[in-house]
Amino acid sequence: MTRWCFVHHDPGPESGAWTLPRGFAAALHQQGVHLWRVTFPDPARVVLPSCEEIRQRGVEVLLVFYAGRSASLEQELLRLRLGTDVLIVNELGDEPQTRALNAVRVQLSHLCLTPDAGSAAHWQALGARCAWFTHWADTALFHRQPGVQRQRRIVTTMGRRRYARLLRLVFGPAFVNRRCSGAENTELYNAGLIAFQYARWGELTRRVFEAAACGCCVVTNRLPSDARLDQLFPEGQAIVLYNHAWDLLRQLWALLRHPARAEAIGARAQAIVEQGHTQHVRAQQLLALVAELKVEGLR
Repeated sequence: MTRWCFVHHDPGPESGAWTLPRGFAAALHQQGVHLWRVTFPDPARVVLPSCEEIRQRGVEVLLVFYAGRSASLEQELLRLRLGTDVLIVNELGDEPQTRALNAVRVQLSHLCLTPDAGSAAHWQALGARCAWFTHWADTALFHRQPGVQRQRRIVTTMGRRRYARLLRLVFGPAFVNRRCSGAENTELYNAGLIAFQYARWGELTRRVFEAAACGCCVVTNRLPSDARLDQLFPEGQAIVLYNHAWDLLRQLWALLRHPARAEAIGARAQAIVEQGHTQHVRAQQLLALVAELKVEGLR
């Protein structure tokens, strides 16, 4: 059995609630990975295992999930890079918006993973081994709930972002903007017909995958071509895109008037996510990437 050390930020380790890293850890375990989880509550004070502990436990891969800059984490990774033969894999979090914070961790990695296709090309051009590793939906949490009746509502968890006030004024109670945690997200996406998104950084957001996994019709702003959204969700078939405010209102009114079309788009998106963008698929993809590293003998 392969032995990995999984390092991630966990501000509430006493809680048993779902988090993205915990869900991914479960998926890796199901793939036969013997996982040693090492968490840190404070990014300014990261302490990783000693080089001797890494060797004694037979750890082959050190996987790190963290979004943002932590000089403490970087120092610890440098220590392990110099003192062990462990393969260091860094998941770079919310790129492209955090790209400027990731340069040191990229250099310390044998492999880095980014959800943003443009960022992957950026790091590759600089000589890094970086894979486009898109967001996914953890289907242990995000899934269709049988028996839940969809209402003609536009739902979102975006908070106070662009267009939120406009949509509230135009659609009134049919626009539901609610901050959610855990299973509350699943309930919201199952009860709504349309999931509204606005990507401030022109990025492919995680919410696209999570809402789609619940069968909700996703409406989001048109992204730059290097985001490669069209390769994942065909426009008009599995997602609806808008260019500006009036286009957004036109698209939303059309979907509300024709709910069967919205449901069909949501169903196609759900099938795409279930087939290619779950925690299980990403775990398998990561194992394949690590296997390539081992074959090539990159250290």
